[in-house]
Amino acid sequence: MRPHDVVDQRYELLAVLGGGGFGEVWRAYDNRVGRPVAVKIGRHRSAEERRRFAAEARLAGSLQHPGIVALYDYGEVHHEGAALVYLVMELVEGETLGAILGRGTPPPETALRWARDICRALAAAHDLQVVHRDVKPANVIITGPGAGRAKVLDFGIARREDEPGITATGLVVGSAPYMAPERWVHGAPVDGRADLYALGCVLMELLTGQHPFPTRHPHELLAAHAVTEPPVPSSLRPGLGAAVDLLVADLLAKDPARRPADAHEAAARLDALIREAARGTAGRERPPAPAPAPDLAPASDPPPAPGPASDPPPASDPPPAPGPASAPAPVSGPAPAPDPTRRVDSDDALRGHLAARLRELLGTDPDMGGVFLQRLDHLIADTGSALGADDPLTVEAAYQRAMYLFQQADDAGALESLLPRLLRVLGRDHRRTIDTEAAVTGSVAARGSGDGRHLIPGLRDVIGRATRVLGPGDPITLLARLDLAEALDREYDADGRPLTGPRERTPERCARRREQLVPLLPDLERGLGAEHPRVREVALRLALDTYALGGYGEALAYYERLLPANPAALARIDMGLRIQHAHCVAEAGDPKRAVALLDAVLAALYTRGDALSAQYDATARALRSEVKKRARTRRRGRLPRFSR
Repeated sequence: MRPHDVVDQRYELLAVLGGGGFGEVWRAYDNRVGRPVAVKIGRHRSAEERRRFAAEARLAGSLQHPGIVALYDYGEVHHEGAALVYLVMELVEGETLGAILGRGTPPPETALRWARDICRALAAAHDLQVVHRDVKPANVIITGPGAGRAKVLDFGIARREDEPGITATGLVVGSAPYMAPERWVHGAPVDGRADLYALGCVLMELLTGQHPFPTRHPHELLAAHAVTEPPVPSSLRPGLGAAVDLLVADLLAKDPARRPADAHEAAARLDALIREAARGTAGRERPPAPAPAPDLAPASDPPPAPGPASDPPPASDPPPAPGPASAPAPVSGPAPAPDPTRRVDSDDALRGHLAARLRELLGTDPDMGGVFLQRLDHLIADTGSALGADDPLTVEAAYQRAMYLFQQADDAGALESLLPRLLRVLGRDHRRTIDTEAAVTGSVAARGSGDGRHLIPGLRDVIGRATRVLGPGDPITLLARLDLAEALDREYDADGRPLTGPRERTPERCARRREQLVPLLPDLERGLGAEHPRVREVALRLALDTYALGGYGEALAYYERLLPANPAALARIDMGLRIQHAHCVAEAGDPKRAVALLDAVLAALYTRGDALSAQYDATARALRSEVKKRARTRRRGRLPRFSR
C-alpha cells in the first residue's frame, strides 16, 4: 500500500506508523466519519493467519476500557491482486514505553502509575477471560499531558483463558523476555496471571532500567524464567522500599498461584504504593501535586482522571453536576429542585429503584473500567425499557456514561451523539446540555486533530449561556473559557491542520497568550482551586511566557507557586524550570539564594550522563558563575541583566 491509497472506499492512508511480523500500521483518515484513525493491514500467508487476524478483531472489539486502544472496524479487501485484511483502531498520539525506556527510567511514582494503568486495562480484559499474552514496553503507549497515562496496544496474539501458551504446532507465540514460565510449557493452561508476570518484567524495567533476566539467548531466557530468581529492585535503585520489592517479587513468582490473584488485586497494591509515595513526597497525607503543562513539565505524572461527572441522582430527578474535568461531588446531600421537564411516571417505586441503582453505581470506583461501563450499560438498558429513552433518568445515565468516556479517554464522540437528546429532553439552558456543549465544542476547538477555528463562535455562545445560567465562577464556565483561550492560541498549516509539537516562544505569541491567560488565572484559582491540573498548566504557561519576555519579577511569582518546597518533590521537577527559577531569584536581588538553588540543580545532575543533562549542567554552571560575579562586584555599580 502507498500513501493516499483508500482502503475499502473509506480509509485514506497517510503515513506508516510502524510494522510487525504480520502487517503495517498506518495513520489514516476515515472519510465517512471524519476522524483520524490507525489502520493495521496484513497480508495473510495462510488460512491460520487469516483466522488469527479475525480472532484479533473479535477479541479487541469485545474490550472497552479507556486504557485499551479501541477497535472501530474490521474487513477484507483485494489490492493489486492480493487479499488483505485490515483493522481500524483508535489513533493514539504518544510514545511507547520502549522508546521512553531507551532514554532512561522515569521517576518511581510515575513508573507505579503507568503500571497501574496497564493493570487496570488488563483487569478489564481478564474480566472477559481475555489474556493479552504479549505485554511488553513496545505494546504500551503513553499519551496525554504531563507524564501522561498508559494505554495497552495490540491484542494481536490474545487468547481466551485456559488456552495453552504454546500452539498445537509447538510455536511459542509472544516475546520471550516477558513470557511467564508456564507459557513455555506445551499444553499448560494460561490465564491472566501470565500477563501479571509480564507486567512484573515491565515494572522492573520501569523502576530500575534493567530487565530481570537481561540475557538474550532463548535457551538462557527459558532457564532464567524457570529457575532464576530476579534481583531485588531496590538493590539496583536504592530507596524504592520493601513494599515495591515485594510486589515485583510476587508478580515474578515462578508459580502462578504465588502471584496476585488477579489484576484487580495487583492494581490495588499499586494504588497503595502510589499513596505511600505521595505521602513521602508531600510530607503529609494528600494526593500528589498535578503535573504542569507538557511543554516544560516536571518529570511527574498527573493524578488519575476524575470519576463520574457528578453525584448520582436522587430517587426522582437528575442532579446538577460540575464541569467535565472536575472531581465528583460528595454522594450525600440535599436533592436538587425538581426538573420541570421530568416526565411524570405512575410507578414511582420503579423510578426510585432505578435512580438508587444509578446512585449506587456512581458511588463506586469508576476505575473498574470495563466492569463499570458494563454495569452502566445494563442500567441504561433497564431504564430505557422501563421509562423510555427520552425519560430524564435515562438521559442522565447516558450522560454519565458519555462524560466518563470523555474524562477517562478524552473521547467526545458519545457526548456529541447524546447532545440532540439532551436538547430535546432537557432543553438548551439545562446544566447537562450546557456541560455537554462546552465539553464537545471546547475539546474539538482547543485539542482536536482538525481545523477548529469555525467552532470558536459557538464556544463563545456556550460561554455566554453558561455565564448567564450557571454563573461566571461555575467550573463549566471556567473550563469553557480556558478552552477558548487555548483554541485562540492554536496555529494551523496551509491545509488547516493544527501545528503540533513544541513551538518557539516568540514575543508576539507570548504577549498574545498572556493577554488571554493573565485575567483568567485568578478566576480559575477561585473556581477550580490552585492545585487543579489545568490551573497549574496555565500558571506554567504564564511563567514561561513571562520569563521569555524578560519579566523576571512577575515570572518569579509564578515559579514560586509551581515549585514544591519539599526537597524530595523538587528533585523530580524539570531542570530547565529550576534553572529559570534560580535566574529569576537572582534578578530579584537575592544572589545568595540563587547560588544555593543552582548548587542543588548541579548536585541533582551530577549522577546523570545523558546529553540533555550535560546541557543543563553547562547552563547552570554559566549562570552560577554570573551570579557569583555579580555578588562580588555589586558594590561597584549596576551590572547588566544576566544572559539567558
